[in-house]
Amino acid sequence: MGKSVRLVEFNDQQALALSPVLPEVVSKTAAERDEWVVIVRRQSPYVLLGPKDQRLRHLSDAVAWLQSLGYPVFVRIGGGSAVLLDATCLSFGVARPCRDLTVWEKNFRELSAGTIRGLQGLGIPAEFGRAVGSYCEGPFDLVANGKKIAGIAQAIRQGFSLVSGMVLVHQDPIHTTEVLQEFYERAGSDLRLDPRAVTAINQLPGQSAVTLDRVQRALVSGHQELYDLRPEPLTASEWALAKNLYHERQLGAKQLEEVHDASHY
Repeated sequence: MGKSVRLVEFNDQQALALSPVLPEVVSKTAAERDEWVVIVRRQSPYVLLGPKDQRLRHLSDAVAWLQSLGYPVFVRIGGGSAVLLDATCLSFGVARPCRDLTVWEKNFRELSAGTIRGLQGLGIPAEFGRAVGSYCEGPFDLVANGKKIAGIAQAIRQGFSLVSGMVLVHQDPIHTTEVLQEFYERAGSDLRLDPRAVTAINQLPGQSAVTLDRVQRALVSGHQELYDLRPEPLTASEWALAKNLYHERQLGAKQLEEVHDASHY
């Protein structure tokens, strides 16, 4: 029997609304309890920005434009850059107690293993790779047939490491890339994204009928091969923390003004 690991799955409406901050909440609990946690979740649409994105010259205008399209905008607790998450994606994460920044690469490899196993169990040749030109490009993204199918980022803070990302199940890579490209242009960035570097699982050979439910079951099964998963819903205190963090992490007028002011120092 493997390590006992908490499993938290988010599907209900309350969880969809608070989804951007739920991984951080359960990661904090993992650090406090000195335990590991696997997170598999769905979400309502939102955009997540990285540290460099927050220093863009015309960030306020670009964020207002995203909000006009119906995308709330949140800030990452770790690395990475802008991504768009919605109901066509399935998000995942593994957190464990950690204060050692030197194990950054080890964390990526170990904490992504269950996700890779789950996708490979569906017949998807998922592996680490850099899809040049993709949005939020990184060396530990998951690629299949040379194209990005999942973005993965890491945060090491407050006593935990959280390796998390999103699997593009049905998301249209062209539309998503166009939205993020215009965000960068409006924000004053000269970054150029390539929609051909990204694909969704349902566009892979033999995967046209894949469903979110099937991928969710596969991700859980992939982690079950490594750990003794122990399903446990959020506690009342975790829900309360999520509601507070939701407002702290979302970029509104006040937060954008603070970011703008900080960029001058």
